[in-house]
Amino acid sequence: MDLITQGILGAAVGQVGFQHNLGRKALIYGALIGMLPDADVLVRFSSDICAEMLHHRGITHSLFFAPVVAPIMGWICNKLYKQQLLATWIGLWFWALITHPLLDVFTVYGTQLLAPFSNHRFSFCAIHIVDLFYSIPLLLSVITGFFIKKNLRFSQILAAIMLLLTSCYLFTGIISRDKHIAYVRSLKKFSNCRRVEAFPVSAFCYKIIVEEDQKIHIAFWGTATGSSTGLFWETFEKVYVPIDIINKREVEIFYWFTDGWVLPAREGNSMILRDIRFGGQKDILGYWGLEIASDNVSWKRFTPDINIKNIKKAVSKIFNTD
Repeated sequence: MDLITQGILGAAVGQVGFQHNLGRKALIYGALIGMLPDADVLVRFSSDICAEMLHHRGITHSLFFAPVVAPIMGWICNKLYKQQLLATWIGLWFWALITHPLLDVFTVYGTQLLAPFSNHRFSFCAIHIVDLFYSIPLLLSVITGFFIKKNLRFSQILAAIMLLLTSCYLFTGIISRDKHIAYVRSLKKFSNCRRVEAFPVSAFCYKIIVEEDQKIHIAFWGTATGSSTGLFWETFEKVYVPIDIINKREVEIFYWFTDGWVLPAREGNSMILRDIRFGGQKDILGYWGLEIASDNVSWKRFTPDINIKNIKKAVSKIFNTD
């Protein structure tokens, strides 16, 4: 999930289990600890274009990370505040850390839960990486709990209820995904396909991808009505990828990272490999991929970057200013 939601979840964990001993510190530390595993995104500043694919949602998102880090950091916090609450601090660190990868595994990206012993990326494809229907209920609970000083029991019960409801929401996403896949597999036209997946685009829409040997079929299924009527399939041909390209380190890592959900295409003299798991109806083939030109391999974006420089350029053109 997004960094803010992970912080909210960590704060909610602190609220429900540790606020009675630590007060507001439980929410503040819970939020900071809940975001900590995503510090691994700093590898994007590496010169290796594969660094983020390899290491984000890696060791800091492993199920083995929290049991190792929690006792050390819990002891430090207990000493820092000169308290006799060692078990409480260790518990806060453990649960705020462990819930981070457990939430991420419900998203599309996949999470290396068993790193460093296995690089398998576990993913339930239950929710999008940003889902307000999950985040907002927890946020309301945390805000309420932060301003409650006396009736901490109410704060804990409220947080527990919100955690239960949002957890149920995650599992309904798994059920919904499985129903979509089962329906598509029942269609006669796709009876012999290689595989089918339903990637959540939002709380009410799935991107259905069907892979055949030489083709990729994509359709969007709005789940607000629970109906499959009106599915419009777009079909794309997969071009042949030469063995010398397949064997490139960056390409091998890219196929592992995407679980093979890649559409190879030719663009001039370059080979383009697109990550098709993401993207809406306007960007049906995804937002990014690899471009292989001769011996050079680089990232390629398929949507314009929206940044301050681009905005300034647009304003300058409108008003004819420098």
